[in-house]
Amino acid sequence: MGIDLHNLALLGHAQDRGVGFARTIGIGRQALYIDAPDLERHRLLRGLPALVEPAVEPGQARYFEPLMQQWFGAATVDSVDASPYEKATLLHDMNLPWSADQTGLASYDAVLDFGCLEHVFDFPVAWRNCTSLCAVGGHILHSLPANNLTGHGFYQFSPELFFNLYRAKNGFELVGLWFVQKADPKHWWKVANPTTVRRRVTLRNAHEVYMLVVARKVADLAHVPAPQQSDYAQHEWLKIGAPGGVVPGGRSGAARALDALGLLDTARAMRERLRAVGTSGLALPAPDYERIVVGDLLRRAAAST
Repeated sequence: MGIDLHNLALLGHAQDRGVGFARTIGIGRQALYIDAPDLERHRLLRGLPALVEPAVEPGQARYFEPLMQQWFGAATVDSVDASPYEKATLLHDMNLPWSADQTGLASYDAVLDFGCLEHVFDFPVAWRNCTSLCAVGGHILHSLPANNLTGHGFYQFSPELFFNLYRAKNGFELVGLWFVQKADPKHWWKVANPTTVRRRVTLRNAHEVYMLVVARKVADLAHVPAPQQSDYAQHEWLKIGAPGGVVPGGRSGAARALDALGLLDTARAMRERLRAVGTSGLALPAPDYERIVVGDLLRRAAAST
């Protein structure tokens, strides 16, 4: 759980989009995973003051409180964890709902989930705990594994989930959702909403991919219903001829011919190998993914302030 270059850029972009950090809580006490040269480049890009941090022994963690206070104007920086080992300010197992005596929790301007919810078995409870921490008008920020990170935690997440959770009917506004690749700290990829393009937005590639999410809480609802995947919730997608709909038919003529020759399985295996080669680069496929240069995004915003 922590703040790397992508997450630091997300904090900066969120700030430029109007996210306030006066009262901030991390789901897990967030450590800094940024080398000094990269941190200095970000500081110069954003025109920020030098970051003053307490001295730590080599190999010990640096935590997020000074960063949030000095660069993002946080007056309160709290954290919640199931264990006291990183000295979080609030001890709670996110698998469990908040107890009745934990009053006043919904008071944070920013809730930072940078690498926590994938490690919590009961995700719906943990997610609702996050939303309970956020004040109306506040924001929730996620950075979670999305692709090629099997074994990192219990889960990898689909954008479909957050496009469905962060909707007006659930009391939220989705500010932005992006994919980032660990191997490419200079770019983000804006992800298309399946409901808008009326088809499933999938990804097959050869790099570790994280998902960044910013959502604003606009209402405090007593109950948020379980989401349905968009193409099941909107039955018109399944009509014949609808964009992305199911078209009946069976195998193509070429597939039938290959099957008759006993070559269908071989052809399919070759196709899969070619697809693997084609998805080994850093670019994500258009039009479902729109590339964004992070430096330009942050530089333009800094220059305009």
